[in-house]
Amino acid sequence: MALPPELLQAVSAPGGGKIALVIGAGCSVEQPTNIPVSRVCSNEIHRRLIDDGVLQDGDCANSDDLSALADAVFSKRNSQRDVVERLCEKYGLKLATPNQGYWIAAALLCEGAIASVVTLNYDLALSTALSALGADKIVGVVERPEDLPHQKTINVYYLHRNANATDPELWVLRTSVLTVEWKGHWEPIVAAKVLVAPVVVFAGLGTPVAVLIESARLIRNALPGTTKVYQADPGDIVDSKFFQALSLDPSMYIKFGWGQLMEALSQRLSKEQIVQLEQAAKRKIREDNLTNEDIAGLLSALQALGIVKFGKLRANWLLHDKPYRPFEADTHGLLGDLLLALATMARVSGAEAVILDDGSVEFRRDGRVAASFLIASGCGHRGRQAVEAAVQSRRSEYRNCPAVLVGGTSASWTTPPTPPKDIVQGDVSKQDILRGPMSLPLLHISELRENHDLIRQVVP
Repeated sequence: MALPPELLQAVSAPGGGKIALVIGAGCSVEQPTNIPVSRVCSNEIHRRLIDDGVLQDGDCANSDDLSALADAVFSKRNSQRDVVERLCEKYGLKLATPNQGYWIAAALLCEGAIASVVTLNYDLALSTALSALGADKIVGVVERPEDLPHQKTINVYYLHRNANATDPELWVLRTSVLTVEWKGHWEPIVAAKVLVAPVVVFAGLGTPVAVLIESARLIRNALPGTTKVYQADPGDIVDSKFFQALSLDPSMYIKFGWGQLMEALSQRLSKEQIVQLEQAAKRKIREDNLTNEDIAGLLSALQALGIVKFGKLRANWLLHDKPYRPFEADTHGLLGDLLLALATMARVSGAEAVILDDGSVEFRRDGRVAASFLIASGCGHRGRQAVEAAVQSRRSEYRNCPAVLVGGTSASWTTPPTPPKDIVQGDVSKQDILRGPMSLPLLHISELRENHDLIRQVVP
């Protein structure tokens, strides 16, 4: 099954921001997040509550329903603390490990391809992924209505609060509380800001729990009539109570799991990024009268990395101050220039240029590594000292490469590059007993283009 054309168009549209996601418990089921669906969690917590003497058999009419369980505990203790604390302890909601779907969602938020995510979950797996990618300046995280003044252009909203809430009574577990929360706090912002995206996708809505069904229904009713609404879940459409609550046309149901959905969306965006990168390289060839190098293999390798690793590679190559670098117009020419230089080196040396996951590049010939390099761009404004300092500060993130290929530097780059005496070991005369070589040779791609003998020397 392929994604609907409208959804593929939305994720790759110029300017981004055409999609909003509403995600539920089914998104956190996948490994390694591995938090069971609400029904399983509810039954386990119900058992513990009975064993701990908080509830008696028969106090909760439907132990499958987390909302019913919270209602039962609240009626006996005038608090839902016993439910919340056991959920956090049993399932590690604060330190939940992101699965592949969450990593991709975080990357798509950084890219601006997804405008907003409304999550009905209590775990912090998505926030953890965003933090690991360094998205704090790009994506706002709204954990409660009091956080609304701190929104950014792109945001994640925890509609039911999350494991960071210091007061367990603030969790939205009971249906009666949801209605008050929705009308009093969330309805205006979700309706006016989040769900004005042309396309809204409900994903991973999981077990039909009363509070979740009611949440989905309230959000659906807040959507403007012009919005295209999809639901993505791995189960059959006839088994989805959420689908019934959303009142969608059957053609809007996508039988995809969470990770499968995010992978398909990211592949479409990656394909668009690769096309733009190819176009930028062609412009570079035309404008600078460069040799028309074949970079098709390098582009395929970048696309094969996937959206997350490609963003991390860009961060490394462009010496970005965060682990992930969005694909933005001002970087296309810089990246294209580097790819063309790699292709030139491969052609002249007769070796194959292989891009590794950490962003380093190996030149291989006859089954052996002839040379390996780090890649660094001055982004048009850095000179030699700035590039060298930035590379040195992140050397621990790379494989042990003996030299750096540099492009995109400022006019202050004046000292001619010198290849290392030993391209495999580097200049071993300058050693620090703890950190290895004190500095790496910097080889500028403009010098390599002008001096093919230098290419043959550094890729023997």
